[in-house]
Amino acid sequence: MTKQSPNESDLFSLKENYSNHIIDSMDMDSLVQFAFDNLIEYFKDHTWDDMCEEIKSLYDEDTLIDLLPEAADVTVGEVSTTA
Repeated sequence: MTKQSPNESDLFSLKENYSNHIIDSMDMDSLVQFAFDNLIEYFKDHTWDDMCEEIKSLYDEDTLIDLLPEAADVTVGEVSTTA
């Protein structure tokens, strides 16, 4: 009997199963830290404009303004904000 090599579907299933195993073994604090670390990594190459556009597109301009750093004195779209 010849053993068949794993295909892409098998590899994806292994990755999926292992990911679920890791998540199942995490407590809530670990899950939150994991999500935060992955989001920060995802945003690492985003410019200021990229971040503003993403926030406005997923939420709205009011949310963007709420998330601006305290010392920010910037123009967002056509709205000037001074903290």
